[in-house]
Amino acid sequence: MGTSKVIMLTGTYLILGMYTISFGVADESNFQLSTNTANTIQAEQIARTGIALAMTKMGSNSLMNSYSGTTAIVMSGNVVYSASPTGLPASQSQITSTGTFNGKTVTMKAVFSYDRNRWRIIRMYTPPTA
Repeated sequence: MGTSKVIMLTGTYLILGMYTISFGVADESNFQLSTNTANTIQAEQIARTGIALAMTKMGSNSLMNSYSGTTAIVMSGNVVYSASPTGLPASQSQITSTGTFNGKTVTMKAVFSYDRNRWRIIRMYTPPTA
């Protein structure tokens, strides 16, 4: 009778140990997924900030529809943004803004149009992140 109890307890402890290990692995996996998602969202917000900085840089100057990459450090990350009128009418410009945060990078593109003495966003595109 005593041997069967030892075997039963050993089996129970073995099962509990396996569950504990599985929970630890799942917890670590969830933590990594959450961290990656948070970093990607922060990189996207930094890229959006780059779009706003581009609009500020262009201001009310209708001739400023093109400039090379400008870098800024924002929200513990960095953003590079530039403007190019390639393939667009003279009153429009495409802004490319790339935000980076903790190794995650998100690039956004926006088309600005000069209307009523200022640049306005007419459309914005964010490529999906995997």
